[in-house]
Amino acid sequence: MPKIVTEHEKDMVREAMFTQGIELIRKKGVKRITVEDITSATHIGKGSFYSYYNSKEELLYSIIKKSESRMFERVEALLSENANLNERLVKVLKEIYLAADSIVLYVSPSDIELLLRKLPAEVADREASKSNNYFSRTLSLCGIDESRCEMDVLAYLMNALHFVGSTDMSFGERGREKALDFLVHAIADYMTGGAEQ
Repeated sequence: MPKIVTEHEKDMVREAMFTQGIELIRKKGVKRITVEDITSATHIGKGSFYSYYNSKEELLYSIIKKSESRMFERVEALLSENANLNERLVKVLKEIYLAADSIVLYVSPSDIELLLRKLPAEVADREASKSNNYFSRTLSLCGIDESRCEMDVLAYLMNALHFVGSTDMSFGERGREKALDFLVHAIADYMTGGAEQ
C-alpha cells in the first residue's frame, strides 16, 4: 500500500527542493543540474520528484521565481527605510547581488531563455511582464527618473557587477570583495544622480 503523504509533508519536500535547488544552482549552475542531483539532495525518489514537478526545468524556474519574489520583498523593505537614497540603494544592490541566499550571480539570461524554451509559451509571456514590472517598481520606489539615468549605462554597470561577482578568478577574494563594493557604490551614485530631487 502506498504511503499517504500529508500536505505538511509535501510542503516540507517542496521547501527542501527550493533550499537544495538554491545550493545546486550556486554550485553547479542551472544547465548542469540533473533530476538525480535534486532527488539525491532532497532524499526523495525519482518517481516522487515527478509527483511535484513535470520537469527539472519547471522546478528550476520555480526556484528562480520564488527566490526573485523573496528578494524583491526584502528590496521593498530596504527601500522603505528611513535613510538617504544612496544608502538605501547600496543596501539594495548588496541584497540583490551579494546576499548569502542570492542566486542572481549564478543565473544568466541564457539560463532563463533555456528554461523558458522548455516550458509552456504562456510562462515566457508572464516572465517578460513580471521582469519589467519588478524593474519599474524598483525605479519608482527609488524615485528614479529614467530620463536622467540612462538605462543602457545602468545595464553596462550591472553587467560589470554581475561579471565580477560571478567570475572565478585567481586574483584573491579580498580584491573581489573590494571590487564588488566599489561597483555597488558607483552604481548607487549613478542611480542617485537620476533620482528626483
